[in-house]
Amino acid sequence: MAGDALSFEANVLKEVESRPEGASEKDLSAALGAEGLPEALATLAESGAVEKRAVGGITMWYPLLKDAVRKVLIVEDDENINNLIKIAVGKGCEIAQSFDGDDALAKVRDWKPDLVLLDLMIPGPNGIEVCGRIKRDPATKGMTVIIVSAADERRNMFVSLKEGADYYVKKPFDTGALRALVNIFLRKKGKRFDPLVDLPDTERISREVEHLTGEGDFEVNNLRISGLRDYVRAYGEAEAEAVARLVSQILQDKAREWRAAKGFVGYIGNGEFVVCGSKNEASVVIGGAVAEFDRVLPFIRQSHGIAKAAQWRPEAKLSLEDIFDSSEKMADGLSLRVEQIPPERIVRKREEIIGRGGRSEAGDYTLGQIQELFGSSEIDLSITRTPGGVKLGLSKGEGQQ
Repeated sequence: MAGDALSFEANVLKEVESRPEGASEKDLSAALGAEGLPEALATLAESGAVEKRAVGGITMWYPLLKDAVRKVLIVEDDENINNLIKIAVGKGCEIAQSFDGDDALAKVRDWKPDLVLLDLMIPGPNGIEVCGRIKRDPATKGMTVIIVSAADERRNMFVSLKEGADYYVKKPFDTGALRALVNIFLRKKGKRFDPLVDLPDTERISREVEHLTGEGDFEVNNLRISGLRDYVRAYGEAEAEAVARLVSQILQDKAREWRAAKGFVGYIGNGEFVVCGSKNEASVVIGGAVAEFDRVLPFIRQSHGIAKAAQWRPEAKLSLEDIFDSSEKMADGLSLRVEQIPPERIVRKREEIIGRGGRSEAGDYTLGQIQELFGSSEIDLSITRTPGGVKLGLSKGEGQQ
């Protein structure tokens, strides 16, 4: 029996490693059977071979580099919290601790950590400044920076992502979730983990489509970032990417907060997300995300208003009117638009796609077909994967000039 268990664990590991972009438990169950799967995954996770990450109702398992020792710098001025994070990160990492910004920057320069866990409210240069310096320096910009902060996330989440932070964790944090996030950032096999696009994507969503059509209490919503066309022109692609990452982070946080049991958040490209779930779950996640984004908008305006007003009147003392007048025209059009996709539309489109392909069933859909099923016709920003990472570009939707 023990030999059978070991053999099954080896097969599970092999299956996870064949899917470096992540394997859901549904994928693994379909390939290997459900019996003994939870126990095998738990054993593999304990040994450091795999790690899981949940976004809503979908848990993804990632293969890890087992013997890779990575260096982690913890920057937190509260000694007890600093030590708690050290314990949470766990074994398998070489860890250094800093308690202020100056020491952190010195360790970044001399020790060269792979990942920095960074509080915002620290003595000396604050966390935002430290993050910005790391990401602007060609010698250190490749380091992963995860913000771990209790500061007002409405402002600081956007500013942190704008300064290049890879992820933002709110305090109080779940130690297990933080350890999993660190493991995936540091040790995931395959391409670098990116929370913007490492949501359930076109391939993963395609495997859910067949199940969605039979769920009476299930709804599918398209959520897109509107107004980014003018935003890109005014502030550039890097600023627009920060907004896209902000929306991705907000959606993931809301899905976790409400612990959606059936649904999930997916990324379908072109600046669009899919939010699926039971009617109550989906509406709560979407409502929370839209409200959170609306609360962040004044800080986005303020950050750009300061820069624009200073550029136009560098010698003048700035007032609040100067700040908001210089940015409202560009930022007022920024919003989240939500469209519920009627089930009959999904069924109709699915049948059309199957018919065009001459198949009796759908199988895996292409990116274009997923966008046809779930997407909006009003795309004004393209966000795509490239070998070098995420690339943004403008595109037109139907009826746009």
